[in-house]
Amino acid sequence: MKSNSNNSTPRRIAVFSDIHGNLHALQAVLKAIDDLGIEEMICLGDVVGYGARPNECVDLLRERGITTLAGNHDHAAIDRTDITFFNDIAKQAVYWTREELTPENLEWLGNLPYVYELSSKFYFVHASPRDPEAWNYVLTFGEARSCFEAFEHMVCFIGHSHQPAVVEMSGTELSCPEGHLVPLRDGCRYLVNVGSVGQPRDRNPASCFVHVNLDTNEIRYVRVEYEIGAAQEAITEAKLPPELAERLAYGW
Repeated sequence: MKSNSNNSTPRRIAVFSDIHGNLHALQAVLKAIDDLGIEEMICLGDVVGYGARPNECVDLLRERGITTLAGNHDHAAIDRTDITFFNDIAKQAVYWTREELTPENLEWLGNLPYVYELSSKFYFVHASPRDPEAWNYVLTFGEARSCFEAFEHMVCFIGHSHQPAVVEMSGTELSCPEGHLVPLRDGCRYLVNVGSVGQPRDRNPASCFVHVNLDTNEIRYVRVEYEIGAAQEAITEAKLPPELAERLAYGW
């Protein structure tokens, strides 16, 4: 398990996931984070896959020194996970990405950890805290409840499904707070899906990340507009499946 060496927890943190080779979206999100004055950033993985700029996305994270976890598409790109159940479009993107990535970036992806913790408050994983290497989705209350049994922190941040959502546990009761701003209530624990930077799937094409503010004790979803047309053009020029470009405009 990777953890920060400093016992103090940063007061403001940005958490994002699922860039999927979409450099235009990543650049827009990092600018928004910088504009907010946030210095601590964690990426929950799937840096590559689907999009046309995998090396540039990896390079940017490496240059910025951003803590990054392994995602299933990252491991698919280095032939470390079974892609038998990927659909044909995803498989084509995997094969293309494998050929596109530099040896240095392939090595970097291969060294990414599965989980990260920040003091006793925050736990980070790409898919699920329950067996992180299995890449399971968390889409139901039953799956969420099993996740709460797998971590002890106040908040666990996940990605993978590309669908932003918060599950709050109060005692043994689960609920889903609505809205873009979620207060962190005393005595409660949280499972937070941070959505996707590069391929949102909640019918909103704008990139998504989470801003954690411990001064106000709240989590805020931030949506960021980016140059979708430029990202689509890059996919087309790379001769990747056209569906990967088309879906970006619709957020699914």
